[in-house]
Amino acid sequence: MLHGLAVVVAVMGLQVTGASTDGTGESLYTRVRPIERDMIGLVREGYDRSPTFRQLVDTIQRSNVTVWVAPGLCAGGRIRSCVVSVSGFEQARYIWIKIDPQHTIKSGLIAAIAHELQHAVEIAEHPEVTDASSVVKLYRGIAFGRCREGLSEECETARALDAEKAVLIELLPKRRKAPS
Repeated sequence: MLHGLAVVVAVMGLQVTGASTDGTGESLYTRVRPIERDMIGLVREGYDRSPTFRQLVDTIQRSNVTVWVAPGLCAGGRIRSCVVSVSGFEQARYIWIKIDPQHTIKSGLIAAIAHELQHAVEIAEHPEVTDASSVVKLYRGIAFGRCREGLSEECETARALDAEKAVLIELLPKRRKAPS
């Protein structure tokens, strides 16, 4: 099992400084919005190299959720990625996630983004989730461990762990079979 990832419910604003583009100025995806150049590159590489990552982005594209991806610390640096804020209303919701670029190598960062995008998909599936209290209520029902028991607001789901693992496997270099 992978450790160190969680949905952390907090209220925080992030400043938008960029969006991913394909070099022509056209957005590849409009509802997943990485900010800062490194995050743009990680999201683009995940989208290009991992079918699971691409499916998560495409699912978000079809939703009413916009996800901002930013570098930053989660839980004082104890975990490497988190959902930090959910706001909006049933017709348009905004989710901010953070990825700590100091925690792992590039493939791990892409997988951590996928992990948090899976959490965004989980939120997108529930139109009633529009703020921190409704996020906590959702994760009390779908998470496992201390969160589900009401003992923590750091929540984890099997679907997010599975998405992260799938992306890591997809990003591994393909080995060639030795000639017989």
